[in-house]
Amino acid sequence: MNALAVLLGALDDARLTFRTRPALDAHQERLGRAHLRWVAAHSPAVAARFREADLPLARWRELPPTTKAAMLATFGTLNTAGVTLEDALAVGRHAERTRDFTPALPTPRGPVTVGLSTGTSGTQGVFLVSPAEQARWAGTVLRALLPGGLLGLTRRHRVAFLLRADSALYRSVQRAALHFAFFDLLRPLPDLTQAVQAFAPTLIVGPPGVLRALHRQGVRLNVQRVISVAEVLDPDDEEALRAWGPVVQVYQATEGLLALPCPHGQLHLNEAHVHFDLEPLGDGLVRPVITDLRRRTQPFIRHRLDDALRLHPDPCACGRAARRVQAIAGRQDDALLLPAPGGALVTVWPDFLRGALAGVPGLREYRAEQTGPRDLTLLLDPAGPAVTPAAVRAVQGALRRSGADPELLTLSARSLPPPAPGVKRRRVTRSWTPHGGPNDP
Repeated sequence: MNALAVLLGALDDARLTFRTRPALDAHQERLGRAHLRWVAAHSPAVAARFREADLPLARWRELPPTTKAAMLATFGTLNTAGVTLEDALAVGRHAERTRDFTPALPTPRGPVTVGLSTGTSGTQGVFLVSPAEQARWAGTVLRALLPGGLLGLTRRHRVAFLLRADSALYRSVQRAALHFAFFDLLRPLPDLTQAVQAFAPTLIVGPPGVLRALHRQGVRLNVQRVISVAEVLDPDDEEALRAWGPVVQVYQATEGLLALPCPHGQLHLNEAHVHFDLEPLGDGLVRPVITDLRRRTQPFIRHRLDDALRLHPDPCACGRAARRVQAIAGRQDDALLLPAPGGALVTVWPDFLRGALAGVPGLREYRAEQTGPRDLTLLLDPAGPAVTPAAVRAVQGALRRSGADPELLTLSARSLPPPAPGVKRRRVTRSWTPHGGPNDP
C-alpha cells in the first residue's frame, strides 16, 4: 500500500471532524449527490433501483432499502469492477482454505481485494475494495486507533491482529514504523497464547471472545490500546481486558466501517463517510439503513443491516457531531421471541441476557439458545451447583424485566462445549422462527 495515499487518507479524515449537526448533514448531502451520480452511471443494479422506485438521484434518501440477500442476488451488476459472485467466492474461499490471503482479483478496473464474512446469519457475505478504498480505510482507521491520532503515524508500534482471515485490507496499514503481525484464529489456543506473548504488541486487535480466552490463559500484556472487533464487546469482557490497557471497539461489517472510537474512547458512527438512517425497533433500539458515501467498487446504497443499536442520548465530551453508540444490542435475528404472561410473543434483545449473565459470580463463558417457541437452553462454563442456579435466576429476572414469563418456558442448563477455532462468538442466539408471524407462539 502506498504510504503517501494512506497518509493523505488520514489527513482528509482529520479535516472531516464536524462539530455541528448542520455542518455534518451538509457534508453528507454534498458527498451523496456526487457519489450517487457516479454509482448510478457505473452500477446497473443501483440505477435499476432508482428506476423501479421512480425516484431521481437527488431523492436517494427515499430509496426503498435493500438487504444482504438482494445484494448477493444482484452482485454481478451491483459492483462496478465486473466481478461475478462465483469468482469472488472462489477467490475468497481458496484464500481461506490455503490460509494465503495475499492474492488480489484482477479486473478491468484494476486489482481488487476480496473478503468474506463469517456467515453467522446463514449466508456468507462478500466484500470488494479497490486499492484507493483500502488507502482511505487505512488512513481513517490509523487516525482513530493509533494513540496520538495523526502523530501516532510517526511513532513505532507493534500491532497484533487476531483474525479469522488475513486480508490486504488489514495489511494495508503496514509502514516502517508500524510492525503488523497476523495471528490466525484457527491456530490452537496454546500456540496462539505463546505467539502473542512472544510478540509483545503495543496494540492488540481481535474479537473480544478470543482476547478474553488469551487473558484466561495467563497472557500478560502492557499495551497502549486493546481494540475489540468482529463481535459485541460486553461489559465483562471490557472490564477483564483493561488489565492489558485501555479498551476501545470498532464497529465494522461486510457493509463497511460503521463506527470508530473518539479520543475519549466513545464509539461514534462513521458519519463523515457513511449516511445512517435509523429505523425504530422499540425498547429504545434502532436498526441502521446505511449509504456508504465513498465505496464505489461495491456500492452500499440504502442498505438495511440486521443489527440493533442503542444510541447515547447525550452529546460526547469530545465535541463531535457524529452520534455515538451506547451499545450494540445484537443482531435482529438473534433477538429471542418468548411468551408473555398472556401468551403473545415478546422480543427479548440479546443485551438484556448478556447484562444479566455478566453479573453471575464464577461464570466464565456462556451461550443462551432459543430452539423452540418455549424452549431456552443455557450453556454454561462452568456448569454446576455453584454457578447454574445463579445463572438461571439471573436469566429469569432479565426475562421478567423484558415482559416475558419464565414460567411458560422450559429453561434448561448444561455445560458449554469448547469453542471451535475461528468461529465467531454469539452469546445469545435463536434458531427457531415462528411460522405464523411474530405474535404466533
